[in-house]
Amino acid sequence: MIKPWIQSARLRTIPLAISGILLGVAVAKLHGKSDWQVSVLAVITAILLQVLSNYANDYGDFLKGTDKAAGRNDRMLTTGSISEHTMKNALIVVAITSFLTGLSMLWISYSHGLINQENIFFFIGLGIAAIAAAITYTVGKRAYGYFGLGDFFVFVFFGIVPVIGITKLLGCSFGFEVGLAAAGMGFLSTAVLNTNNYRDIDTDRLSNKITLAVRMGVKWNLFYHRILLILGFSGVFLSFYHYLNQMFKLVESNSMLETVMIFGTFTPGAVLLASHYSVLIRIEPGNRELLNQQLKKLSLSILLTVIIYCIMVWYFTDIIKIPQA
Repeated sequence: MIKPWIQSARLRTIPLAISGILLGVAVAKLHGKSDWQVSVLAVITAILLQVLSNYANDYGDFLKGTDKAAGRNDRMLTTGSISEHTMKNALIVVAITSFLTGLSMLWISYSHGLINQENIFFFIGLGIAAIAAAITYTVGKRAYGYFGLGDFFVFVFFGIVPVIGITKLLGCSFGFEVGLAAAGMGFLSTAVLNTNNYRDIDTDRLSNKITLAVRMGVKWNLFYHRILLILGFSGVFLSFYHYLNQMFKLVESNSMLETVMIFGTFTPGAVLLASHYSVLIRIEPGNRELLNQQLKKLSLSILLTVIIYCIMVWYFTDIIKIPQA
């Protein structure tokens, strides 16, 4: 009974859900801001929103007949493993739970003096918008995923919102490195969605699900994917480099050795992302087995890149003890 729900939750997408939060927590740490309770609740809320999005995706595609038309045997509603009524109830439960964990996160941030009362109402509105975005990607007559807007919403709610949101909840003011990290995370998250849409480009076209991948076609979609990966990695790396440059004036002092050492530390993330792309361009759209492997690989590569960022932040703030803004 539990297995269908786990499969529908698509655990391979969870690393991406927590990457934005971890990156935001690390950026806040650069500014000397941290709170483990807020951070943990943010991770839990992000995971719940991801599960909500995955359940809603199955539910919406099932109602529209998209999965049936594509001959999908890995969707639990289409196979009958989960009923339509049960999934609808699950959406309500997960949505409410994510809202409550989000409220708890806000309350702790406020009680610890990290945000003021005006911020609470803003974040409540943002939380409601995130829940609505998770559901309406495929659910409803105006589901934005069917009109090529999925990439924009993923960029916002998997990049901008989690990174900037958690830094604000931890009492950190906005800075250039925050914006770079948020944009980088947004581009990388969009690359994950694009891999998913590249996989489904033919069946989505037949089902009248006009994703951006369908609009662009295979050739331009691969070019677009490469740009997303380059901008995504660059944003994350430059976020950290920009902060260190502010502290140590690396550019002004022509500190090439330090620059190369910092870039070298991030090399594993760059290599994995490049490896993902080199494999992706050799796979034909519709090859679900191989492209699902790339979805998992890309999500884990992004998480690794963020973990490297976190380790570097810990090293420079707790070991080297660089000045903090």
